[in-house]
Amino acid sequence: MLAGLILSAISGAALAFSEDEAIQKTLTQPCRGDQTIGQTLEKVLKSHSQRDLGWRSFPGNGFIDVERAVLLNKGMELRYRWRVEPQGAIGPENERAERLCEND
Repeated sequence: MLAGLILSAISGAALAFSEDEAIQKTLTQPCRGDQTIGQTLEKVLKSHSQRDLGWRSFPGNGFIDVERAVLLNKGMELRYRWRVEPQGAIGPENERAERLCEND
C-alpha cells in the first residue's frame, strides 16, 4: 500500500505541468552563448538543410522526456532528447542533445 502511495505521488509530480509546458521549458533552456535550446536547434536545422519533424513528448514515471526529431536523409532520423523532472530541472538524455549545447 505504501509503495502504491509513493508511486502515485511520483506520478502526480510529473503531472504538475503538461507535456506542452515541458516542451516550452526545454525550448527556453539556456544552451550555447546567449541562445536557448530552441534557437540553437533552429540555427542547426537551417545551416544543414535538414527536415524538421517537430517536437515530441514522452511522459514517464515521474518525468517527461522531450525530443526534437530531424530527418537527415531518406529515412535516417536524428533525435535530440532531454528529460524534464517534476521540479523543472532539464538535462540531456542522449549524446546529441548533450553536444548541442557544448561550446565550440
